[in-house]
Amino acid sequence: MFLFFNGLGYVSNFICSQNPHLTFCSPSSAFTSPNTQSLTFTLPSVTFTAGSAAVTEAYIYLLSVAGPCRGPSGYGPCFGGAVNQAEIFNCVSAAASSSGCTQTVANASTPQVSYQITVWYPYATPSKKTNCMYESSGDPAHQYLAYCIMTNSTAFIVAEPGLPPL
Repeated sequence: MFLFFNGLGYVSNFICSQNPHLTFCSPSSAFTSPNTQSLTFTLPSVTFTAGSAAVTEAYIYLLSVAGPCRGPSGYGPCFGGAVNQAEIFNCVSAAASSSGCTQTVANASTPQVSYQITVWYPYATPSKKTNCMYESSGDPAHQYLAYCIMTNSTAFIVAEPGLPPL
């Protein structure tokens, strides 16, 4: 059961937020990721002016675990702030094609809890905050803009602008 207040919620040790089509959740306590690769690169941030103050926006990352995040058609992407838990897409060439890069994200302890995600990267967008697009089997009727980050010459991770500080 999800409890939401001002777009944020809590369920089973996950912090969740909602947009009109999906619920995004990220772990709120200890979490073991199936991602065994080590990531070392400079994390992006975007600085913009809001009124008279400069604001730096951080990113949240598509996690390498399925559930409890759901869309109208099943499980979908969960996002969180820990880059070492990000799903790694080893398919830069496929992502640049018209069919994109498709892979399955599964829960290691419960493999039937999974979803497929397709990412197109690079993808021309009108914003400096986005450079790729994805859709998931949990919400196949919608495509979402995101920010993809190269981790090496053949791999990348998917990120979205993070929640503002409380």
